[in-house]
Amino acid sequence: MTVGNNVILLLAGLQGVSETYYEAAQIDGASKVRQFFSITLPLITPTLFFVFITAMISSLQMFDLIFIMIGDSNALLEPLRTIVYGVYESGFKYSSMGIASAQAFLLFIAILVITIIQFVFQKKWVHYDS
Repeated sequence: MTVGNNVILLLAGLQGVSETYYEAAQIDGASKVRQFFSITLPLITPTLFFVFITAMISSLQMFDLIFIMIGDSNALLEPLRTIVYGVYESGFKYSSMGIASAQAFLLFIAILVITIIQFVFQKKWVHYDS
């Protein structure tokens, strides 16, 4: 569902790479593959990092697509059950708002921990152009 947004973000990141880097690499005799791995990829890592973070968060929060396409009575519901679907089921189907809010809070904590881990490890692979 968010592929279009991610493509637009990645295209904007690619357009942000200056042509002078590629001209200097051509003068040095670098091939297109070498230019991609030495220039393009390191310079779009901040954009890739943002896309990875937002894609991870949206994948953990997926509910509407499963709810609309599968419904309550389909046999495929069990293997496609997500955390947010469990929150919906506890809160609205079984009228247990306390359990649903606890599940939502645990989802928030899980997203927070995964995001913090990604921010810690981003120092190793994200290169900011200064």
